[in-house]
Amino acid sequence: MKRNISVFILLILLASSFKYRSMTRENTLPIITAGYESKQSPKAVVAPSLDAAIADLHKANLEMAKGNPAFIKSLWSHQDDVTLFGGSENLDSKGWKAVEASLNNTGSIPAKDVTYTYEKVASQEGSAQGYLIQKEHYRFADGRKADLHVTILFRKENNVWKIAHRQADSLPTDIKSDKTSK
Repeated sequence: MKRNISVFILLILLASSFKYRSMTRENTLPIITAGYESKQSPKAVVAPSLDAAIADLHKANLEMAKGNPAFIKSLWSHQDDVTLFGGSENLDSKGWKAVEASLNNTGSIPAKDVTYTYEKVASQEGSAQGYLIQKEHYRFADGRKADLHVTILFRKENNVWKIAHRQADSLPTDIKSDKTSK
């Protein structure tokens, strides 16, 4: 319980620091033109929004639940400082190789019929960092289900939003005692 409270406090602090950092920092990442000369000035290049990255994330989550981790892996940063807490075996993974292995393990059980829904709780987009807090609900044809609290931290790499951290915890089941249900 103490860990959950500590994580919640940390997330609040991170969220507030994103807001103030994004107001004071300029994006200094170089613009990649894939070997072609850019006709546009750096200010005219428009990076995809965090909302577009989140839409891709939702598509990738459904693919992952169906047993295909390729799309979700393409959305992650491949740096050594990425982290995944609460993966397939509820282990903490640090570094791209460990995160990739956890994503591969999660996607190793394919499900033909799965329903994925989500409830966005909060998100914030800064110039170089952003976050998403949501609830995810997975329903499988064989009766299995997973309901998760999820926090995802994004950062821009070469003007593209990439996942730098994901933490997922099971939602508590709302079991009422006889006294509270009367």
